[in-house]
Amino acid sequence: MSPFLQHFRWPTYGKVIKHEVLSVSLYNCSKVFSNRLLGKLIISLQHVVTSGRLILRETLTDSNHSQTNIYIELDVRYHPVQGAAGGWEGEEFLNVEDNDDSGLFIRNSGFAEPRLKQGLRPEKLDRETRKLGRGLVKTGDEDDEDDDEDDDDYDISDMESANIMFTPLLSRCRPLSKHVLAATPRVQSFQVNVNVLEAQKLVGVNINPAVYIRVGEVKKKTATQKSTNCPFYNENFMFEFQETQDVLFDKVVEITVSCKIRGIFVLKQLLHTGTTGSCGVVHKKMLGLMMTLIGTFKIDISTVYSQQEHRFYQKWAPLTDPSDTRTGIKGFVKCTLSVVMKGDAMGMPSLPPLGSQNNDIETNLLLPKRMPMERPWAKFLVKIYKAEGLPSMSAGFLGSFSKMMGDKKVFIDPYVQVTFAGQQGETSVESNTNTPEWNEQISFIEQFPPLARRIKVQILDDANIGDVAVGTHFLDMQQISNPNRNGVTVFGPVYYKFYVTSIWFNPTFGPSWINLYGSPQNSALGDIHQFLNEGLSEGIFYRGRMLLSLSVEVYSSPNNAAVENSKATAGARSALGKLSLKKKSRKSKEKKQEAAPGPSGPTEESEEAGTEVPGAVTVEVEEIHPLPENFFGEKDEFLLFASLFEVTMIDPIIGSKPVTFELSIGNYGKAAEVVVNPKKSQSREDLSSERQSLLESSEDELEREDIPIPGSQDSSITAPRRPQFTEYDRSFSCVPMTYEKPCMFLWTHFEDHCFRYHNVNWLHKMADRLEYGIDEVEKLLKRPRSNAKERLGEVLLEFVTSCKQYNSNSDRKTPAKRNNLDKFRKEFIKKNIIVLAKQSLRVKRKVTRRTVKERLTDAKRILKRLQLLTKEPQSTLPDVFVWMMSVGKRVAFARIPSHSILFSLVEEERGKDCGKLTTMYLKAPGCPVGEIFAKLEVYLWLGITKYSKNCVTSLPAEFKPVYEEAMGIIPVPMNMAPIKLSCEDSRYFQLRAHIYQARGIVAADDNGLSDPFTKVVFSTQCQVSRVMEETLSPTWCELLLFDQILMEGSKDQLRDDPPIIIINVYDYDTMVNSVML
Repeated sequence: MSPFLQHFRWPTYGKVIKHEVLSVSLYNCSKVFSNRLLGKLIISLQHVVTSGRLILRETLTDSNHSQTNIYIELDVRYHPVQGAAGGWEGEEFLNVEDNDDSGLFIRNSGFAEPRLKQGLRPEKLDRETRKLGRGLVKTGDEDDEDDDEDDDDYDISDMESANIMFTPLLSRCRPLSKHVLAATPRVQSFQVNVNVLEAQKLVGVNINPAVYIRVGEVKKKTATQKSTNCPFYNENFMFEFQETQDVLFDKVVEITVSCKIRGIFVLKQLLHTGTTGSCGVVHKKMLGLMMTLIGTFKIDISTVYSQQEHRFYQKWAPLTDPSDTRTGIKGFVKCTLSVVMKGDAMGMPSLPPLGSQNNDIETNLLLPKRMPMERPWAKFLVKIYKAEGLPSMSAGFLGSFSKMMGDKKVFIDPYVQVTFAGQQGETSVESNTNTPEWNEQISFIEQFPPLARRIKVQILDDANIGDVAVGTHFLDMQQISNPNRNGVTVFGPVYYKFYVTSIWFNPTFGPSWINLYGSPQNSALGDIHQFLNEGLSEGIFYRGRMLLSLSVEVYSSPNNAAVENSKATAGARSALGKLSLKKKSRKSKEKKQEAAPGPSGPTEESEEAGTEVPGAVTVEVEEIHPLPENFFGEKDEFLLFASLFEVTMIDPIIGSKPVTFELSIGNYGKAAEVVVNPKKSQSREDLSSERQSLLESSEDELEREDIPIPGSQDSSITAPRRPQFTEYDRSFSCVPMTYEKPCMFLWTHFEDHCFRYHNVNWLHKMADRLEYGIDEVEKLLKRPRSNAKERLGEVLLEFVTSCKQYNSNSDRKTPAKRNNLDKFRKEFIKKNIIVLAKQSLRVKRKVTRRTVKERLTDAKRILKRLQLLTKEPQSTLPDVFVWMMSVGKRVAFARIPSHSILFSLVEEERGKDCGKLTTMYLKAPGCPVGEIFAKLEVYLWLGITKYSKNCVTSLPAEFKPVYEEAMGIIPVPMNMAPIKLSCEDSRYFQLRAHIYQARGIVAADDNGLSDPFTKVVFSTQCQVSRVMEETLSPTWCELLLFDQILMEGSKDQLRDDPPIIIINVYDYDTMVNSVML
């Protein structure tokens, strides 16, 4: 992107310029090559004379009149000479006559007919002109999404939306979202293939170049070609990984070209002419130093995977020297990069036209579309302020040893490590604390836009036995920036076009708190979930939070930097100067102050360095001033309330031991001194032994554990209850809660940034309704003579209506305490919601009975773009955890996003599960995806204290809150939460489950078949069908009758949002336990 922002004026002196044209030519000015024509645009000035102004965004054409990928934005204006009469085509005179009510004008009906002709407005004529121009130069290489530029023809402001009814969102019987299931991290097999073909225009004469390929920590090299700067290799390298998708996508593919200098051959001659063995040692040490780096190219795997067919085919990678950033490109390497995941379809690459062979380097670069070859350098500033709530070593071997010595807790020595685009920086170490304050800035030098998706921020403990990760967070560039003026986001595994030219901003974040999640255990010794602290999977426990910010300073030229906040940055730098990045030099901050240089010298050099592009790619660490106190204002008090309505489908591994449930948000509500059940191993032998150990535990084991007693202020843990086996079949256990429902509640204190979550909730509801409607249309398409066309039109019309309401609501609200990212995201989301609404109207008007499937694909594309907007990067409220504990061990959990249960007076801003009875599935730590340890029906509510009286207003009418009795004559406070719910009405129901047949059962036996049977679970009852032996297509034709099912709630509520029924299919084995299919 090249913002010119220059004005040109041509005087006309009254000359008629209707038949004149405006020619715009774009050249590439390079210090190495001669100026080359990139594209040309010719505009007729006929329309600009009549309308006065013309705003264009058009693609340029090359010398062959073929459309290129280069866009140019122009604002052409025409100012007539003062006193000129102008033309009569604009109908200004007729407009004045019609608007005159003085009675002096006698209207002639003869002028009415021309006025009523369907003439084109200037804006309409602009769109028709652009459409015609694109049609004339269309080459067929454009994306299908380019048609979205004509969405201005669809206006949503005048659309009638009074009679549109929104689809109700279900909580109790809501199925699992496909989007959520797809986002669940899974370990998969990947292959990264790098085919190095050749290199061109390498700097140097008579060199011996070799190409080194590094993917993550694996490094390979090609053969060395001698005496050439245009070597040919044609070598292929394959890298195999077993990783989750997010972990693999963060790895960087680094292509480096180095050459050997003649000094190596001199040493070889010395060795052959009788030198001693010590000279041979010197030769081996110098061998690595005699390699001269020519240039390096880096790109992360996520960018490669996001390309068409997940590959860059025969593209030229521009090389730059990290140690010399001011000399430009050092050469090009032609290679093919591809990423293949197990299960991906292998397709043939699209070959270039015959005769071209992609030899034109500058038009076939190994870069995403619309990214320039010569990218400017930028400085990424990550400011680390402080952290709080970090775990202490209160569990494990070290914690037990410290208790014997009389200490209650052993604090950690934390420091922060930031990784970005293959570079790494570290802060100083704070000793013996879990609330460290660093106030340090880590700066990275990288080309902009960078070919890296995420910034990794990790807190580690500087331990003597080895540094241990405490928590990890990733800053996703896709969520905190829109760096391309053309509206094309270049970050992330999927590229999305938004076509918003006015809202673009560089990566920015905070200052804001980020929450850290990981393992429940506070010691690395024997912690089987330590990988969660390293960010390799979704965390299952809250481990503190950290305050940081991110900003980017883009250098506009090699000598001058476009630094907007240079004065503020220079003033914030401390006299301590730059800190060393070597791991062996990490010490406490007191020792660093003794070894730091004086105020003179480094301070002046750092200020001057901020105005020029650094000569080399380096990572710098400097001290900054801390944020002022109460920067975010005073903390507000929040109430978290939950009530358990049903607990069933408990894994029989629990046995008959009492179970309790814990409700927590952040560090509020956590039970102390609770160990974690080391579930789950993969082998059946370990699983059976673990199950036996739990069943054989003593009766008084629960009494020996330190389970806190709920106090008068908070009640985060329920009373112990013994589970019972389900009726009819004893495959599962349940906790009876017939007439009284236990409650849990917490009073917490956090910063009030609810406006972010209100916006997220509105977008989530829009996406959920659209996804639900798309699923309905897909089901209707499977039926003959269905009304899929009408239903798709209703779904799109409902979505457009919700977009209109969202925009009108965002215009009325301007919350306080917003940072730069909040302001940018508000305008960015608002503009893109308008674009999505116009695209939906276009899809709706093109729907026919024959094109329903094609238009449904367009609707899914809109849904993906909307789901991208629903992610809030600055989530300050921690997620809510519900843990099931048995005999003092954490056995299963559920993680609930806090925004989904946050209360708001506006219905659309309220969380979709706030004040509703929700079905929740607990899973054991480390269990496979989709396996259920227990099923809960729970009522959840989260809100500010002033709204606490609304925590029970949405309860069913049959349930009455029961409050704790006041002591003496003290009245019960109005904002007090109930300790339990009492059911005053219940009724019996009957369920009939007709099990007919199944198809496509997974083969579980060695003979390639299975012995399938089903288990139907509803409420506290479970029934089993008969076993069909050796078949993959069983036919049961069986009726399972559930009689006398006691349920609470009115008939209307049960009809609108009924409880869910779970059907599991198992493979029967006589020797071992049945395996769930």
